[in-house]
Amino acid sequence: LTPEQRRHPMIDYALKVRSAVADANYHLFFRLQKSALSPSMVFLMDHLVPSVRFWSLQRICKAYRPSVSAEFVLFELGFAKEEQELASKWLESCGCVLSKDRKVLQTKDCIVHESDLKKQNSLI
Repeated sequence: LTPEQRRHPMIDYALKVRSAVADANYHLFFRLQKSALSPSMVFLMDHLVPSVRFWSLQRICKAYRPSVSAEFVLFELGFAKEEQELASKWLESCGCVLSKDRKVLQTKDCIVHESDLKKQNSLI
């Protein structure tokens, strides 16, 4: 790409998304998803969300031992506040263990695998 092409907002955004995925930077990926420049970018990123969420969850469970706030995890995985219940079910379907009050993810007890939810939301 020429320097002029790289300055175009859509190309610059796409390069940042590519870099976030290539570097396994889930925090940046979900931040970029929330600030997408157009509906077509959101649509394209929605196809990457399931795999990015899965490997992000694996990394979070390894990095945060023995436990971490479920709200923090859901925020890092790009879930909206209004999706809390569905997101908690998704965590459990991936092998995560939540505390009784469902506010803490017991990472040391998690055996992360792909979600086994029958009906998945397009963003999960």
